[in-house]
Amino acid sequence: MEPSRPDQLTFRRRSPAWHPLPESYGACGHEGRTMVTSWESDLATAGWAVLDHASATDVGAYLGRASAPMRLEPKDKGEALSWSLSGVYGLGAFPWHTDGAISSDPPRWLLIQAIELSDRTWTELLAPNGDILACLRKTSLRAMDPVGRVSYLPAVAPLGPGRMRLRWDPRICTPRYGLAIDEIEGQTPTARVEWQPGRLLVIDNFRVMHRRPAVHGQLKRILERTYAWER
Repeated sequence: MEPSRPDQLTFRRRSPAWHPLPESYGACGHEGRTMVTSWESDLATAGWAVLDHASATDVGAYLGRASAPMRLEPKDKGEALSWSLSGVYGLGAFPWHTDGAISSDPPRWLLIQAIELSDRTWTELLAPNGDILACLRKTSLRAMDPVGRVSYLPAVAPLGPGRMRLRWDPRICTPRYGLAIDEIEGQTPTARVEWQPGRLLVIDNFRVMHRRPAVHGQLKRILERTYAWER
């Protein structure tokens, strides 16, 4: 039996859950939008969707094979696993990345849900397109896993007509040729999702990068992350 379809979310221009730049806002067909639309349509069109008061467990099961949720909160370098983003960047800003960048089977979807917040905070999104995407298609990465094994992966792999799988994580993937890390880091966010308790962000991990801004040590920013793979 197929999982039940999660409720739809209403987006209204006067109080957006995410804040795109003018160029990308129009390019994705969202400019001035006030009509009600399905979160699935946003996910298919823009590469991400925001749902308020939806269950990550239900949405993950609806999308595919879902993992158990993992708790995420800011940590100093010394408190985090050395291989993790927090272990490398601590409370500083994270770089643009996709999750599972060196995995042979990276998750298709990333679901992040806000659990507890003490201050205003957000997650930024980058959907590469145009010249940047064209250059990423020509970029090769030298990837190293936690035990030091090296492999070589394309930054963008075609998966069929109109489909691709994007990989990017400067912590563990170094471009051999093509785009440099600084060229991606200099990209302006396509959108910024403001967090509030209960808000769920669904990201197409094959099309969209994300990052966290720098945070201060007193900030309580507890999120839960769930992965989902296609069946």
